[in-house]
Amino acid sequence: MFVGLEIATVLLWVVAVSAVWDVAEVPEMALLQRHLEIETPLMRRLKASPMFWLHIPKCGTSFANTVMHMPNMCPGLGENLSIDDEQFGKCFEHTLQVNCLRWCDQSLIHCNWPIQSHQFLSDEKYEEYKGKFVALLRQPEQRLLSAYNDDGDLFRAEPYISICAENRTPERILSLDEFKSKWAHWATGQIVGHLPATLADVPVALQRLREGFAFVGFQEEWDLSVCLFHTKFGGPCRNLEFLDTRPSDRATGNTSEYDTSILDGWVDEIDGPVYTEAQRLFYDDLKRYGVSHETCQAC
Repeated sequence: MFVGLEIATVLLWVVAVSAVWDVAEVPEMALLQRHLEIETPLMRRLKASPMFWLHIPKCGTSFANTVMHMPNMCPGLGENLSIDDEQFGKCFEHTLQVNCLRWCDQSLIHCNWPIQSHQFLSDEKYEEYKGKFVALLRQPEQRLLSAYNDDGDLFRAEPYISICAENRTPERILSLDEFKSKWAHWATGQIVGHLPATLADVPVALQRLREGFAFVGFQEEWDLSVCLFHTKFGGPCRNLEFLDTRPSDRATGNTSEYDTSILDGWVDEIDGPVYTEAQRLFYDDLKRYGVSHETCQAC
């Protein structure tokens, strides 16, 4: 409905301008095209609609609060209602799809995702939503260790045990080497659409980041990411967007930086280049839109 109203507004603008200009010289469709090319937060948001949040594990479930509280995105979601376990229970992530379908305008946000919203971009899905993806990434070794130390979702259990599982007793615990084999390279895997991801997938992931993503931010640059998102697409910042709804240590509510010495020098050679390219895109956008910690004080 919102998109329809905006297009109607654009068409009214076309009619008004056509009344002043010679229609033969400036056809209506040319005027419409010219208007749609104007760089405003609203137009950028419409071009990125329906917005497709690619949720990578341990990179910020809390980002749902930023995406879903955008203007008119989810009219059924209370304006200041945080999407978290306090409001919706510890399994809120598992019910997020159902709630998204109920709360949100499907012309503005993509809600057709699997449980826990961790999707893989098949070639077909990528082409369908190219230019509409938004995502947060995280330094690869930190993301891996965050999953390894998670005391809610037991990534290190084999098989994996969800926070919602009734039986929380692992059949066995993965060794760190086994854990790396299973849970590394996930950012690349989700972007290219399959696991395991290999070095051969990196060029595809880099190209998709450059051409298919309307926004990339970072878990470790949370405040700047939220501020950049609003600067780029509009809408007010809300306090609830800065809450960590999925802290690594649920007992203390903290998300810490991990000591990577436990990895004995291992680095994620597949997710690493993807993370580096995302950093370049992110910092280029900070410059392009004039976003800094100083300009973000209003948030």
